[in-house]
Amino acid sequence: MRKSAAIFLSICMTAACMTGCGSSQSQTGETKTEAAKDSGTQADSKAPKEDAGSDKEPVVLDMMWWTDGSETVAMQELIEEYESLNPNITINLQEIAFEDLTTKLQMAIAGGEAPALSRCVETTISQLNGAMIDFADYVDGEELKSQYLSSVDYLYMSGDKICAIPTEVTANGMVYNKTAFEQAGVEVPSGPDDIWTWDEFKDELKKVVDNSDVQYGMVIDNASHRWCTMLYEFGGSLATESGGNLSSEESQNAIKFTKDLFDSGLAVSSIWLSGEDPNNLFRSGQVAVHISGTWMMQNYDENIKDFEWGVTYMPIGTTRSSVPGGKAITVFEGTGVEKEAVDFATWVTAQEQNEKYCKDSLFVSPRVDNANIEYPVRSEEFAVFADELANTVPAAGFDLGMPGYTAVGYTALQSLWPEVLTGALTPEQMAAEIDEQTNEFMKKNNFLK
Repeated sequence: MRKSAAIFLSICMTAACMTGCGSSQSQTGETKTEAAKDSGTQADSKAPKEDAGSDKEPVVLDMMWWTDGSETVAMQELIEEYESLNPNITINLQEIAFEDLTTKLQMAIAGGEAPALSRCVETTISQLNGAMIDFADYVDGEELKSQYLSSVDYLYMSGDKICAIPTEVTANGMVYNKTAFEQAGVEVPSGPDDIWTWDEFKDELKKVVDNSDVQYGMVIDNASHRWCTMLYEFGGSLATESGGNLSSEESQNAIKFTKDLFDSGLAVSSIWLSGEDPNNLFRSGQVAVHISGTWMMQNYDENIKDFEWGVTYMPIGTTRSSVPGGKAITVFEGTGVEKEAVDFATWVTAQEQNEKYCKDSLFVSPRVDNANIEYPVRSEEFAVFADELANTVPAAGFDLGMPGYTAVGYTALQSLWPEVLTGALTPEQMAAEIDEQTNEFMKKNNFLK
């Protein structure tokens, strides 16, 4: 396995030194150092550069892209604006299916045909970071990092290397049936200084089920990513620098409290046991609370017509938290147009452009200066998610920051939580088994300290 990985890395690094066919221009002869001096730091100005005129050599930047919703329209509008400010630049958006992204990029890099830019996620960076530029070679790295939430470092960095620039983030949180809560006379927290504890939430949820039209208390999307929000809020985590951490007292408290929600009937077990769709259940009006995330906002805004819904703050255990996810834009080495690609990447992710992109696409921004975007719909709900994201604990970043670990920890949670719910495993047994897998992974990849 190590030998195969080394061979592939060697291929990627060799490809990274070649001029890519996917992005073309006449060679400028600029060295990397000269390009870094010219580029500066990430700027919010929308004005064209003084030397951006039609007399410059034409440059085509291929950009690999996939879509989850309406964000392609928003990105294309920004591309057209950038091209009007920089007449010699043409950005070719190449749309592919997300499931094909890694394979296509691997093949392009190995063949010396890497695109100038690509949309990416954490797994893309963990696998292909050797073929990506370090943005710190072109801009002030510390200044760039300071513009983004510290909890999303794992989305765009590999060690100390800035491999990409974040464009949007997702956050886990609590969507609730406002009509049902009003029927039961239960008021949700009014702000971040007025948040239920998990025990208080459980008591209030019982009131809603007993005194409204809903049949069920809550649904939780899956047994891994969304549930980990509860894990972190109880002070637990999947791992620490010393190894697996699910056997700790804090993690066990989270596991046992969650199991009690299912055992009492407040949480719908079929979501985790048989794969029933939590979105359909919530949309049907049968459920009081859905622990999900920002990606459901557009869906619910368009499709829920029979009741009112909202977003409230996740209850607090020993702390508050969320679990961030998201996407970024990366630039590849060896294309001959790295400087031009960096210029576009830093422009399109700057404050004003990022605000437009996130606003039009109904995304939460990863930028600290875009925490209060006024969206066309559901601005109050997005503000709650943004506040949850801002309170994400470092433990989440540690777990998610180990490249490849989610395939171990999340997969184990997904497969073993159902056994805990059916009684085939105790919480302690599940924790011990996952901790053992975590320790093996961390030892193999030199993450243990």
